[in-house]
Amino acid sequence: MVDAVLLVLREVLEAALMFSLLLALSRQYELRLVWSLWALLIGVLGSWFLAHNAYAIADALEGTGQEILNAGLYAVVALSFILLALMLMPQLYKQETLQRLSLSLLFVIIVSFSLMREGSEVWIYLSSFTQKPDALTSALIGAIIGTGIGLSLGAITYYLLVFMRRQFFLPTFLVIATLLAGGLSMQIAKQLLQIGLLDSAEPLWDSSFIVAEQSWLGELLYALLGYDAQPTPIQIIFYGAAIAPILLAGLFLVVQAVVGGVWRKRDQNHD
Repeated sequence: MVDAVLLVLREVLEAALMFSLLLALSRQYELRLVWSLWALLIGVLGSWFLAHNAYAIADALEGTGQEILNAGLYAVVALSFILLALMLMPQLYKQETLQRLSLSLLFVIIVSFSLMREGSEVWIYLSSFTQKPDALTSALIGAIIGTGIGLSLGAITYYLLVFMRRQFFLPTFLVIATLLAGGLSMQIAKQLLQIGLLDSAEPLWDSSFIVAEQSWLGELLYALLGYDAQPTPIQIIFYGAAIAPILLAGLFLVVQAVVGGVWRKRDQNHD
């Protein structure tokens, strides 16, 4: 049962945190929530479809279909978070009109693609017990507990963010979005390493003696940061490549604001 709790918690927690984050953003900027219904509908149907065709997907592309698919789903979500952060960043310095339709479309992509991958893993795991009634009961109870914990942490995240003042909310959101994009990019590299499309190397470090990946804290860090206790150099390169556009855009806006302030002060002195 403990294995079921941890496995389902890992799959549910990541999707729940993303969903809560985007719901809080919608509430803060008074966006319509109809996107959430489409995201859940597409995500649940997509996860069922992927689980139903799991064997065909796994056998595709000379046995690398599942890893390629996972890397693709991770990549779409990571790129969506990068684009979302870049679209929101100007709001830090001036209130520009939000492109609500574009934001809603990104929300649907992030939640539905994340739910497809995470949900299909849960479907596949539980279906493996259908021929073992005794084990199925234990797995279902574990799955319910894991789902409950994951949704509870998602709800806590939502209420912490939704009642935050907007000037604090947006920087917090951008930091979390950056961390999520970086963590997802590490998972892309991990999938490609597993099938030999990237060269493997010795891990840069081993932090499992501090936080084990299978511990409760490890699962939480995995969902938020893509935590890997033994990351390889290529995973760190992927992480850096994912967060670089957001950091550079933030640096550009800071420089632009500072230079603009200097010029305004200079003009006032001349007047």
